[in-house]
Amino acid sequence: MKMKIAAAAVAFAAFAFGQARADQINLVTNGNFEQSSYSYNNQFGTGYGGQGVTGWTGGNGYELYFVGNTASVNSANSQYDSGYNTGSEKFYTLPNTPAGGNFVALDGDQTNGIQGSISQSVSGLTIGNTYSLSFYWATGQLQSRSGATTNSIKVTFGSQTFTTPIISTPSQGSTPWLQQTVLFTATSTSQVLSFLSQGTPTGLPPMVALDGVSLVAAPEPASLAVMGSGLALLGYFQRRRQRRAA
Repeated sequence: MKMKIAAAAVAFAAFAFGQARADQINLVTNGNFEQSSYSYNNQFGTGYGGQGVTGWTGGNGYELYFVGNTASVNSANSQYDSGYNTGSEKFYTLPNTPAGGNFVALDGDQTNGIQGSISQSVSGLTIGNTYSLSFYWATGQLQSRSGATTNSIKVTFGSQTFTTPIISTPSQGSTPWLQQTVLFTATSTSQVLSFLSQGTPTGLPPMVALDGVSLVAAPEPASLAVMGSGLALLGYFQRRRQRRAA
């Protein structure tokens, strides 16, 4: 009888864990930026280069796509530099992204009409539910620029906004990748998610690098309680077996 109860506890814990995991489906398309029509570093967006990053729409500013670990090796083919393997539109230095592979970089210049942004429409939302948005970001300067600067990212999801802390970047330097997590509440079944780079001073601020974008449903309190009960019951039977074996 005890064996049957223990087996039931295992099944219950597995079911509860599975229910919690079911909420972890990433609703963002191509959040790691691995899917693209570009095979080399390239500008994209409305202003130049076209919309070659799958799932995302580049704005009318300066948005760059970097392949693999080439951000400090190959210049981006852009309106300012057509020699992608010899030019200046590459970073002085930038750590490899924790999410791995490709990423996008967004200009923070707020005065010259090149402020970088990307967006996508996210569907499958439940009105009133809470969603957890997470992403990696860092800052760094292209080799066409110099001077100490600051930068942040303004995130918009539907009618709600969030701005990251302001990061200072040394001249010709970069900052480590940070993971940012913020909660949003859906007000529609489909909402636009956007990222806007904001830099100072005017002129040539650093680029914001972005990768590993994920939007998942936050587990409901009831689901967490069920999972906790299942794990507690499983732990009880494990302790009982250990005491009998001692």
